[in-house]
Amino acid sequence: MAKKEDPKRAENPAAHSEIHHAPVAPATPEPAFADGELDVAADAAVAAIAKLPEAQQESLVLAWVAHRNAAAVDAVARDDRAPAKARKAAKRGLGVLKARGVAIPERESVTAAIPKPTFTIEARMIFPDGQGAQLWWITRVSSTGASEVVEITTHDRAGLIALERGRPTAGNLKQIWQGWIGRAGRAPATVPIEYARARIAEARALSIARKAVLPMGLTAAAELLEPAPPSAVHPIDAESLAIPTDEGAVKARLEQSMRLHEEPEFGSWLPENPSATQLLQSINDRVVPLSEADRVPEKVDPIVNTAIEEAADAYFSEERKKLFCKRLADAAWSLYQAGRIDRAIDTVLVARAIERAGVVSDRPSEIPFVRGMFLKLIAVAQQQAAASMPRANQEGARLSAEGG
Repeated sequence: MAKKEDPKRAENPAAHSEIHHAPVAPATPEPAFADGELDVAADAAVAAIAKLPEAQQESLVLAWVAHRNAAAVDAVARDDRAPAKARKAAKRGLGVLKARGVAIPERESVTAAIPKPTFTIEARMIFPDGQGAQLWWITRVSSTGASEVVEITTHDRAGLIALERGRPTAGNLKQIWQGWIGRAGRAPATVPIEYARARIAEARALSIARKAVLPMGLTAAAELLEPAPPSAVHPIDAESLAIPTDEGAVKARLEQSMRLHEEPEFGSWLPENPSATQLLQSINDRVVPLSEADRVPEKVDPIVNTAIEEAADAYFSEERKKLFCKRLADAAWSLYQAGRIDRAIDTVLVARAIERAGVVSDRPSEIPFVRGMFLKLIAVAQQQAAASMPRANQEGARLSAEGG
């Protein structure tokens, strides 16, 4: 006898299918873009792409394709100044739009008469280290792939201290940027050319004021280093970051600011000598007189904490506050360019906290990020001390030899 078919199965066979599939993981959500970004005009498309972190540039192009903003996609695809990944995405997007029957706007004859630029100029920087030293690059890449690069080393208290020039290929330049990930944990961040030139000119002026000898090659590199504006807005200040203003929200984020030391930007940030030496000596002077029975965490930790508080509050003079605020701004931009938006916001909040820190209230030692610098110093000193101690068997052999 034929088996009777279930009418519900006939209506919806998929509901009773015996083929089971593994659950599909939800897709990673794409960044949400405002209507103004989706409807951007062709003449503002490249600027809209350039202001985004590298991780979001391609996503905006894909959003334009979905929104059928053919003018913006075409503008990025044609413009040599657009980031390489965004241009590739835009070129692919043009094919998708054409397949969907979307008309691609034709360039005006006036635009066609304007010769295409033969080169592009770009500036990059690596975040400052714990001593205030920093590297800057300005590159000029021609349409043939040849490039010229000038590498500048600055120090926020010494000025302009080194200059190197080279002519790597465009491919070698990419390898250079990628190589910094292994060296510093982060690739150099792109910065507006005006800002880089202003900072380099500022360092040069500082060297001249200190009557220091300027590096050779400045005149030959003038085409890349000039014109330099007298000042420039920091790129992090030009971004619309969602920085909290509520006192409770700011305090909560600052309480977690010690975790910033997990980022490559702050790996080398330690207090400098003589403050570092004075802190270690202060701890030693207070702990050594204790008996062995008293050298327990319950008694040693308060001593260490008090020493850190005293050292941190004394460390941040008005001059050092200004230096740290500038260093923190550059570190925040590096984090922002790397897509670490929350950490970039935390860094901005730390800079503001240091700027307003006082002697009695809101002291520097109350900022966990600052305390983290001094705790790292103590940890490094302990590691160095442990490494310099002879191993037990080596010490035993030495004592036996001396007694023998």
